[in-house]
Amino acid sequence: MIREIVERNLADPASVVRSAEEALGVAESDTHNYFLALDRSLPLRAELLSKSGRRGRLFGLIVAVKDNIDVEGFATTNGAPYAKSTPSRTAPAVRQLEVEGALVIGKTNMHELALGATNLNPHYGPTRNPHDPARITGGSSGGSAGAVALGIAHIALGTDTGGSVRIPAALCGVVGYKPSYGAFPLDGVRPLAPTLDHLGFFAKSVSDMAYLMEVLRGMRAEPLDRFRFAVLKGIAEVDDYVDKAFWRAVSALEKAGGERFEVPVDARRFSYARAAILLAEAAAVNWSYLKQHERSMGRDVASLLKVGASLPAPAYIKALEVQREAKSYFGSLLKKYDALATPTTAIAAPKIEEADSIAVRPKLLAFTELFNLTGLPAISVPAPAPGLPAGLQLASSDDEKLLSIALSYEAALGALK
Repeated sequence: MIREIVERNLADPASVVRSAEEALGVAESDTHNYFLALDRSLPLRAELLSKSGRRGRLFGLIVAVKDNIDVEGFATTNGAPYAKSTPSRTAPAVRQLEVEGALVIGKTNMHELALGATNLNPHYGPTRNPHDPARITGGSSGGSAGAVALGIAHIALGTDTGGSVRIPAALCGVVGYKPSYGAFPLDGVRPLAPTLDHLGFFAKSVSDMAYLMEVLRGMRAEPLDRFRFAVLKGIAEVDDYVDKAFWRAVSALEKAGGERFEVPVDARRFSYARAAILLAEAAAVNWSYLKQHERSMGRDVASLLKVGASLPAPAYIKALEVQREAKSYFGSLLKKYDALATPTTAIAAPKIEEADSIAVRPKLLAFTELFNLTGLPAISVPAPAPGLPAGLQLASSDDEKLLSIALSYEAALGALK
């Protein structure tokens, strides 16, 4: 789709201005609370771009950027008024999009300090699910996922430390992709837990994501005729609605040429290690905020940072040892199988008033956090579901293979409809 939009824009540069005007109008009137800041000069910038003669491979595409990623001309809040700063430069990942002709429409709402999976922000309000505004988008990149789901932005940027791109992608019904650890620079991105932090991307389809990665990284993903994939079993209990959607997605993978295997995994030690690394590093990164602004923080964020600050050094060192074990274990699995498959989340989007429960967090994180611990590339793609969205998560040994399998799945799913 975005490839066709770019081709249309190249053939008719005036359409770039129309697209910008439409996107800004929808964003300004939207009630889902996806944006913390909008560039009202977007149509003017689109006009200047259309007249400039610069014709990049993302010419005229509208981009939304999570508000922990720097864009010159916007404040960066990191989801909290006390963390607000004014950057002097645009993050390299955003700048790369702009060089190719993309236009940043604004900065998106997020979970406070990116330390949460619900996007219930006590300072800026919750982001509301595009399929049911009474429900959450998931987080911490919920505004970016929602902006793509509603069609305000063609693509969006987020960050992912435990699932913060893939979780809202699953709950909002879009594609959320976490590339391999270190694949994109994190300069100009507010850190949370540097050992686990990834940049991530949202798009409406896998084919859109593959085109974006072709532009940004020179990847050449093509659907595969045959591949082996392992369904990981025993990680977490999944509710019936999501479970049915997941197995329908597995059937589509098999139709795409995938040979299915099932592998039991005891992920408890891996989950504990990811949590220990996250909390210890998040407390170190945000120590000054915790000391000065604890009373104005959301209860969940303050509590998690205090837990992290109290973790003894041996616990953190041990968690790093378990991380190495996890990398070795999943690396060995991916020598046998081309991809690993799980539900993205164990539940569909809960209602806003129910999402603050401590029980919700592990149901959102149980499957996604494994691939922050290992640094493997992972993607959430929509699973066939009759109502609220659900996600299929795929992980692989390298980004190109992952996107190739995801393309195969998307094509098979389309054929089943």
